[in-house]
Amino acid sequence: MFLLIGMHMTTIAQIGKSVHVKRDPRVDKLVEKQIEINHLSAQGRIVIEQGYRLLVINTNKRDQAMEVRSVLLKEYPDHKTYMSYQAPNFKVHFGNFKTYRDADKIRMEMARFISTTILIIPSKIELRVNNQESINRP
Repeated sequence: MFLLIGMHMTTIAQIGKSVHVKRDPRVDKLVEKQIEINHLSAQGRIVIEQGYRLLVINTNKRDQAMEVRSVLLKEYPDHKTYMSYQAPNFKVHFGNFKTYRDADKIRMEMARFISTTILIIPSKIELRVNNQESINRP
């Protein structure tokens, strides 16, 4: 974050004994967003942990990846879908599963309507917890 702030400082000019700093106003917006994220995390609403995601498709055809993503969003509206591009491939990851067994259960269900090989990938996942659960966490 400090590197980002340092990069957006455009000029530092010294006139006599005073220093004038001009900065990009977008830095303030980034700081506000980070404060909001930290606040949500401190309340225990979002926790990042090690878990599993499904790699549903890995293709160099963007349209094919988008089609699979839209099917997943339609069939599983309560789960998150992640699409990324690593040249030259588009990847669609699915879900935030705490256990391998949970991921495997959904993978088996998907086999009914997804024709590609679906892999279970260890990954950092986002978990939503309520305030009571976060109080009881070690």
